[in-house]
Amino acid sequence: MAVILLAAGISLNAQEVKEQDPAAHKARVFPIPVEHLYFHSEILGVDKNFSVMLPRNYAKEPDRYYPVVYMLHGGGENDWEWANIPVSMISEAITKVYNDGSATECIIVFPNATEYQGGYGNREGWRYEDYFFQELMPVVEKRYRILADKGHRAVGGLSMGAGGTYQFAIAHPELFSSAYAISGHCMQDVTALSEEKLAQVKTVNFVIDSGDDDIAFDNAVKTYQTFKKLGIPVQFRTRDGAHATYYWYDSFQLALKYFTRHFSTQLP
Repeated sequence: MAVILLAAGISLNAQEVKEQDPAAHKARVFPIPVEHLYFHSEILGVDKNFSVMLPRNYAKEPDRYYPVVYMLHGGGENDWEWANIPVSMISEAITKVYNDGSATECIIVFPNATEYQGGYGNREGWRYEDYFFQELMPVVEKRYRILADKGHRAVGGLSMGAGGTYQFAIAHPELFSSAYAISGHCMQDVTALSEEKLAQVKTVNFVIDSGDDDIAFDNAVKTYQTFKKLGIPVQFRTRDGAHATYYWYDSFQLALKYFTRHFSTQLP
């Protein structure tokens, strides 16, 4: 028996191990067109990157306009790998919800809030929120065939990007039909909003999504309870999971489905 095992071992060691060809697997995922772009921001004083994922037949249907989703990444991430998920996996997730009809095709914008200084807010010497609304959004919505109105615009994000989601949706409720915050803290004191502002925020449909083992879970529950008490439209989602990429991959798909429910019904 020992001789047979030794011979088998020699035979195995003689086999040449090679890398698989990634191209051989692409057929199972419909490729989503991706553009990685940048422009010079006058507000920030630097070149700023962003990425855009387009509908599958965007180039083939030149007369069609689409809803737009802004997906904000977490701390230390960037526009190339939202939630540290490679573009190929994001493409796969999008393809799944498009193919089963649970989400409508839309233009998905991934800003970059990591370069130079991190965060989505304004602070001295770094007015990222102003850059987003005064420069990035106008550039994107002029460049692409976007249904540029509240009824066809949504914002979502994870961790630091969830904080940005709350911030942007509360600061500019006139711009978004829905907002999906994943694994993040709400830093805004919504109880301090004026009656007029609160009425505007109530026109946005929120989802608060946090894994039951997430570091932000307690804040998520508290935020949900506060929103409900104030009459802000909100749903709470939780599953088994922590502050981790595997959780965010599933939440990304759930977000696209939720946004679809709240886009205006008259799509071209």
